[in-house]
Formats: sequence, structure tokens, C-alpha cells
Amino acid sequence: MSSELNRSARKDWEKTVDAIEDWISIIDLNSTILRSNRTVERYFQLKVQDSIGLKCCRLLHGTDHTIRSCPLPRMLKTKKRESVEVEVSEGRWMLITVDPISNGAGEMIGAVHITRDITQRILIENERKILVKELKNALARIKTLNGLIPICSTCKKIRDDTGYWNLIESYIESHSDAAFSHGICPECSDRLYGKEDWYIDMKKKKKR
Repeated sequence: MSSELNRSARKDWEKTVDAIEDWISIIDLNSTILRSNRTVERYFQLKVQDSIGLKCCRLLHGTDHTIRSCPLPRMLKTKKRESVEVEVSEGRWMLITVDPISNGAGEMIGAVHITRDITQRILIENERKILVKELKNALARIKTLNGLIPICSTCKKIRDDTGYWNLIESYIESHSDAAFSHGICPECSDRLYGKEDWYIDMKKKKKR
């Protein structure tokens, strides 16, 4: 009866671990996989039994040697949880965490190796960084046009920081993303060409 309960409890435990989206495995101190949940099949298209005996770094990094950022060596020194965020392939990011396993005598004999796919989070963070950078650049351009701007009351040229007088169009274009298209307003047209002459000329063009 006791053995049946133990088998039932073990199956329930395996079902629970297999339901977790993170890849969870038990590794020895040399990073060899001893046990694994079924998430390994979804992460690496590899059956659970085929992952046993492999190095965890073989699945994650394609090598049997630990990489520089591997948290396992740090865990062996600190004897506590260590983790790292690493790009395991182009554009695919993982959060890798290791927790020490000790025997009854308190000696470290292995580790719980947990891997979580954080690619989506990294993508969102990168997009946010780009947006923040663009916003800062936009604010910086706006700030250059704030404050007191010396402008000639006659020709409307603007004096820059070097003392050079610029056309207002050149100054604004160099300090912002604005661009100018030139035309002529009705008042200037009347002043330059005369209202009646302009009107008569337009009437002649219409008749043609």
C-alpha cells in the first residue's frame, strides 16, 4: 500500500513539474542533466529521455564547456542561488537560475537548474529604450529653441552662439526637424505688386 502511495505521489509530482512553463532540470556539479521536466521538449525539440546525460550548456549554448556568464561556478562558491540573463541564440533570451542541492551532511551534490524564456520581455524593454531615446532627442531639439533668441528687428535674422547672423529659416531648420516652403502672403503681394494690378492680371489670365 505504501509503495502504491509513493508511486501515486511521484506521478502527481511529475505532472505538476511538467505543467510548469519553465524548463526545470536536476544537474550534478559538472552540469550534467540527471532529470528534466517535459518543457525541454518544447524548448529544444528533444525528448526528456534524450536530454538525460547531456550537459545543460550543450542544449543552451551548443557547447560542453561552461560559458563565462554561467551561474553554476558562482553557485559553487557562494552556495546559494545564482542567475544570469543570456542570449542563447540570435534574438532568443533566457533567464537561467541555479539553486544548490545538499545531502544530509550538508554537502553540495547538485543543483536545480531553471530556465525561463524572457525573449518577449527583452523585446519590450528594447523597444522602450528606443522610444525613450527618441523622446530625449526630441526634447533636446525642442530645448534648443527655448529661452531668449536674439533676432534683428529689421531683417529678422537670428544671432547664434558664435555671433553669426543667420536667416530665420536656416536657424530653425538647424535647430529642429522643421522645413520651410516659401510663398507670399496677400499683404506682401499687394505691397510689392499692387492690389489692382494683380487683380487685373488675374482677370486677363482667366479670359485666356
